[in-house]
Amino acid sequence: MRRNNNRKNNAKKERIVMLASSAFVLAALTMTGIYMKSKNVESEDNGYTIDFTAMEDNADDKYQEIAQNTESLQESAPEMLEDDLDYTPMEVGSGLVELPGLTDDISEEVETPPTDQLLSEADLALMEKPDVLPEEAPKEEVPAETSDTTEDEEVTSQDVIVEKTLNFSESDRLLRPVAGEVMMPYSVDKSIYFATLHEYKRNHAVMFRAEEGTVVSACTAGKVINIFEDEEIGHAITMDIGGGYTITYGQLKDITVALDSYVDPGEAIAYVAAPTKYFCKEGCNLYLQLMKGQDSVNPESLF
Repeated sequence: MRRNNNRKNNAKKERIVMLASSAFVLAALTMTGIYMKSKNVESEDNGYTIDFTAMEDNADDKYQEIAQNTESLQESAPEMLEDDLDYTPMEVGSGLVELPGLTDDISEEVETPPTDQLLSEADLALMEKPDVLPEEAPKEEVPAETSDTTEDEEVTSQDVIVEKTLNFSESDRLLRPVAGEVMMPYSVDKSIYFATLHEYKRNHAVMFRAEEGTVVSACTAGKVINIFEDEEIGHAITMDIGGGYTITYGQLKDITVALDSYVDPGEAIAYVAAPTKYFCKEGCNLYLQLMKGQDSVNPESLF
């Protein structure tokens, strides 16, 4: 019942507003006509004129006709004026929306949707997948693990080189580096003759006769600790074979091993070169010297 009363009151308000608006329009037209008439508006060159006096009379007639029709309608069929609207008029700012037959028992307050619902799907997609990716967080530097380097291990920036255990003793045996015979023997007790030098002197090494280009093999396992050139023995290699022993190969060319590399017994390490000027008369040979510390050792007894 309360709702029906509200509807009737709202309908009456709307009719009053419509009548007031119509009256205002008619009054405005009337005033315009009076103003133009007072200015003595002349007719245009094309022969047409506007009769504002007639418009004023017609406006008065229409106003009276509307008022009469409204009064007669209220007397004859008041129910038409009460129920002529099939919706409930909404007051400005009420925030209530009602649809007859659909929301008779439901009143919802219209809320402004969240900002993210006002965005289009394309905008949301761009927000979810931006063109500019965030800068990658800097990675934490992990300190490298450090450990004490043992005698058997050596760590380098590129490879891990494992030190081999070398432990040579005089009880071990040596392989012959070339197949040739001994040209000049080891001799520290007495002097021997050097033909090119035309003199006698002690010999702390062994010279094997070999043709130029003959392959030179390692007598035993060892580590290359020096590759050098000497005026007397030419290009040479010195290896550490363990136990305090070192061995030197001279009169070489085309050396195939590298510094700090390990060599297995019988492995090819170089080739016999042409003799230096100190052995021109002796001819091509391989120079071999075995040392323990600062003392030379006769390698012939160990072959």
